[in-house]
Amino acid sequence: MSTHHQPASSTQSKPGRLRPYQTKAAFGMFLLKALPILVLILAVERYVGQRFLFGGDDQVDRCLPDKWIYLIDTYNKDIWRGDLMAFRAERMAPYFKDGQIIVKIAAGVTGDRIQVDSHQTTVNGSLIIEGLPLAEKLKKPAASFKRNETIPPAAYWMTGQTPKSFDSRYWGYVYDHQVIGRAYALF
Repeated sequence: MSTHHQPASSTQSKPGRLRPYQTKAAFGMFLLKALPILVLILAVERYVGQRFLFGGDDQVDRCLPDKWIYLIDTYNKDIWRGDLMAFRAERMAPYFKDGQIIVKIAAGVTGDRIQVDSHQTTVNGSLIIEGLPLAEKLKKPAASFKRNETIPPAAYWMTGQTPKSFDSRYWGYVYDHQVIGRAYALF
């Protein structure tokens, strides 16, 4: 008569599969912990996605040299003299289509004194940019761009940093309704 004994280690059972109710409970606990994190991630992404835009300048002759990638903060429309500002083009043909996003320097703000002649543009007596090199290309005499006035309410005088910048010297003011937000040059 022989008895068959199993070793003690084999009498312990290996962990088996989880029963269906255990899997559902574990998944439920995972969802309970993950859902708040997922909601937070989606809320941050929505806020950042609505607030910030990225823009690039693909022109060969840039009006802001060495700057071609911008971060635009659409929630910050508090623009001061000297700030980079993004705005939608209006009345800027033939260089920009209406609605195109443009980034330039707010060289003058409401109440500043603008003077434009064929030799220079000044804001409050300070030289901003020289000449009107695009007048001939626009088929207009330089004298037609002459100004000596105060920037009206809710308006900005925009310029680039190069003489060939197509800016407020040629098309006038940018108004509050055109402003997208403050821009920051990244590269």
